[in-house]
Amino acid sequence: MKKIDIFVCSPSAMRACAGWTEACNSFPFTGITLPGELDFASLAHLLTQSAAPALRPAGIEGRDLYVFGDDIAHALGRMADDELTDTAVAWSKTAPWAGLDINPFDLAGFLVELTSAWHQSVTPDKALFAWVDA
Repeated sequence: MKKIDIFVCSPSAMRACAGWTEACNSFPFTGITLPGELDFASLAHLLTQSAAPALRPAGIEGRDLYVFGDDIAHALGRMADDELTDTAVAWSKTAPWAGLDINPFDLAGFLVELTSAWHQSVTPDKALFAWVDA
């Protein structure tokens, strides 16, 4: 299992952040536990209809930190709650959830929280950062 916290902030603010605790106290965020690898490819495809990689390393030394593609963040920011629920139901049938007894509404709750965190941030150059719990 991989526990991931997803923060909404600017790249410069994340680089200036002293660590995970400061990030929790400074930026809107939500979390999810994935059943295996850091796999957001199916969610990215559902949101963007693209096969482009969902995440790329954030390049901040000493942190297991990734940044989501801008297209994913902006797609989430435009979606209404009913669209997020539909996306969660579809996501629950794909990797990494396929074959697991996952409640799609738990995934919908995660997507709604993530979208809410996105809208809470007023930073113009904001991005979604996935911080993996080591």
